[in-house]
Amino acid sequence: MVQIPNPDIVLNDFQRISTNRNDSDVQKRSKIPEYRQVTTRLNSTTNSLIQPVTTTTATRLSHARHLGSHHRSGGGGGNKSTSTMNSTRIAKNLQMPSRPVPVFKTPEPFSNAIKCSEHLCKLPDCFCGGTEIPGGLSVKDVPQLVLISFDDAVNDINWHIYEELLNSGRSNPNGCPIKATFYVSHEWTDYSQVQTLYSRGHEIASHSITHSFGESYTRQQWHKEINGQREILQLYGGVNKADIRGMRAPFLQGGGNKQFEMLHEENFTYDSSMPVFENSPPFWPYTLDYAINHECMIAPCPTKSFPGLWEIGLVMWQDLRGGRCSMGDACSNPSDENGVYELIMKNFKRHYNSNRAPFGLYYHSAWFNSEHHRTGFIRVIDDLLTYYKDVYFVTKWELIQWIRNPTPLKELYRVNLFGCARDPHRPPPCLHPNICNVGSNSGARFLKTCQPCPKRYPWLDDNGQ
Repeated sequence: MVQIPNPDIVLNDFQRISTNRNDSDVQKRSKIPEYRQVTTRLNSTTNSLIQPVTTTTATRLSHARHLGSHHRSGGGGGNKSTSTMNSTRIAKNLQMPSRPVPVFKTPEPFSNAIKCSEHLCKLPDCFCGGTEIPGGLSVKDVPQLVLISFDDAVNDINWHIYEELLNSGRSNPNGCPIKATFYVSHEWTDYSQVQTLYSRGHEIASHSITHSFGESYTRQQWHKEINGQREILQLYGGVNKADIRGMRAPFLQGGGNKQFEMLHEENFTYDSSMPVFENSPPFWPYTLDYAINHECMIAPCPTKSFPGLWEIGLVMWQDLRGGRCSMGDACSNPSDENGVYELIMKNFKRHYNSNRAPFGLYYHSAWFNSEHHRTGFIRVIDDLLTYYKDVYFVTKWELIQWIRNPTPLKELYRVNLFGCARDPHRPPPCLHPNICNVGSNSGARFLKTCQPCPKRYPWLDDNGQ
């Protein structure tokens, strides 16, 4: 019987790249022996937590919150709800993915990347990154952008968390709802809930189909995993393919040039997988027209030119013990609410009080299952929205749009970048999904969607159509 990983495994050991500056050089050079030791340990952890796919398990994870109102159907069959028909009608008018058209001359794609220079690299097309504020704005004129993101499957296990954080009336200073970015992997995902998140203005990005290590992937394997998940999100989550602009590699394990060649060819706009050790002051995101100008923490990193592709790096935090971590749930977390609050605010203020580079709140949903984690996090969000009138919670794509056209805080109302207007191309929330009973090599599987049911369970090289 095929076994599938649990969707909410948090692999903190891997994401803690280094615990102090003294051993960081070993870690940075390593990526080979030390990295493989960590990989072996994580694979052992994963194997101990996998569970067999049975009809009972699949049903439990995929049944809806409002089961009585759902339509049950076989592969491609069954009556369509109003949400399904509306979603399908919108899906027929989807745009194809594209990056912004360059204004200035760009390097030859896939050529060897040379050192970035502000004389060659100009906004809106290109940005060298580093610690300088885009557009030369003064710190007081820069909105502090906060990036909430969640990795892995979206389903009933974590839906209540997203509802509590993002659907409870919290608003940015302009009165518009706060937003987040979801890096969605395929296995165990409830695509009806993905559609609802998308309908509310959140960003949906690709996190692969199988959630595997991609260190040695070929370009074609990256295509199957990342672009394949983009297709699945479109077909069953109702997400406009043109809006799936970004990706994050599972376990933050990038694939170097092969990964970015695929992203460039498939017109992705950004990756957000590379940890950035340098954090005082923190790094701004940058384009990959030229060579990266920070240390490569998890090899392989790209060495070629990929014009127009952005890297939104994971600027490392310092936990309360002085250790470094690339995601919030990889830190040595305190044992009470006050400690969690102090940890997050300490790292926030390093951004806010220096160059206001975007501040990332990057998590897996399982971290919020501890009550003091959740309450400490919510205190941070509420305090930032209450006491800091220059803090905006935005998506990764909104961040890139701001960097391309740096707009002073007092003029944000003119460009309406973080506005409330609903995109008419987005489908409505999926309130009455089909529960699709689809076959796979492992037996019966279930998939929830307001789109037409797949004929087969979607997987690599087979989107189910």
